Amino acid sequence: MPAGLVVPSCDAFYLHAEATGSAQHLGGLVVFEPVSDDEALSVERVRDVVRYELQRLPRFHQRLAPLRRWRRPRWVDAPDIDWAEHISERRCPDGPDGLRRTVAELAETLMRRDRPLWRIVMVRDVEPGQHAMILLLHHAVADGIGTVVQALNLLRPRIEPPGTPGRALGRIRLAAATVVGLAQLATDGGVGVQPAASSRREFATADLDLAAVRSVASAKGVRVTDLVLALVAEAVAETHPELSSHVRGRLRVAVPLTVRGPGTAAETNATAGVMVDLPVDGRPIDELIAEIGRRTARLRTPSRAAASRFVLATGLRVLPEPAAAWFATTVYGHRFLHGIVSNLRGAPRPLSMAGVRIAHVYPILPLAPGAPLTVGALSWAGSLGIGVATDPASLDARVLTTRVECTFGRLAKGGTD
Repeated sequence: MPAGLVVPSCDAFYLHAEATGSAQHLGGLVVFEPVSDDEALSVERVRDVVRYELQRLPRFHQRLAPLRRWRRPRWVDAPDIDWAEHISERRCPDGPDGLRRTVAELAETLMRRDRPLWRIVMVRDVEPGQHAMILLLHHAVADGIGTVVQALNLLRPRIEPPGTPGRALGRIRLAAATVVGLAQLATDGGVGVQPAASSRREFATADLDLAAVRSVASAKGVRVTDLVLALVAEAVAETHPELSSHVRGRLRVAVPLTVRGPGTAAETNATAGVMVDLPVDGRPIDELIAEIGRRTARLRTPSRAAASRFVLATGLRVLPEPAAAWFATTVYGHRFLHGIVSNLRGAPRPLSMAGVRIAHVYPILPLAPGAPLTVGALSWAGSLGIGVATDPASLDARVLTTRVECTFGRLAKGGTD
């Protein structure tokens, strides 16, 4: 039997998707509270932290075996780790703008397959005395929640990983939901004409008060995810009318849902994607929130999530590897969606790394091949940190986040339009 651990089909999916040239790694931007030069995290201290936790992070000391057309990808132990390559540092002469450009550059650069698929970049002097850390893992290593779980191994105090809401279905109900969901997926169809695409990336962030977000969502009768979707749709419609017109007032996004049950390893993808069409036709924000709340009712039923999970975790496993690769490059991207919007649970209280406290955390999520937008929202110690990645050929990330903060500020004060 060939050596190595077979990469599950739900993880290998993203290796195949990357064949389009669109990098498929994700992670987080961590901004630390200002400290003196003596207190700042050195690269050596960060390396020591990772070394100490290495046994909790199996993919950090594994790499992919050389890929073959008809053979399933496999994880094999890396003979050694090039610490200087995996954990490095950069200076940031241009402040927060320079930090965002650094994230974008790393996000659009493919990871080397001949070494473990992760990296940490420390960014110095974002502001006087303030430094940042960019942690990236390949999507074949973990999904969004899995990345949070692995990152928590590096932080203190130790906390329980984010819980998974809801309860598991019984086998009969799961089978029935899967059948129904497959029929629903079959009728979703494509998205028609797509905007122009490039391999470049832009990245920007927004900060929202988590208590205020929950209060506004409750007052509108929707969930936090619905509110985030509405803020994104409103921002696209108001700041990029050309794109809104191009997609004929309908922005289709995939909303990842976690299906991570008790005991699910952090080192795998345990999500299912549900498609939602967001109106980008300039309607008032209150109408938009209510409409999206109605449309996302499907997120609270098990059928589509069960079907999506079945396809990735079970259906692809029975296909020969070339067919699985064809499937990934065909269905994941511009033919079926315009973007991804993900709402993640993080740490409920402040954490630190090697004694340096964390001020802000923002998700870094990849674009689906050929699609122009990905948005990640992460609740962390009382804040909702939003990371927006875009293809600058179609969308300006900073313009979008500025609009999101402005619109939410108006809603939090009780205003509408």
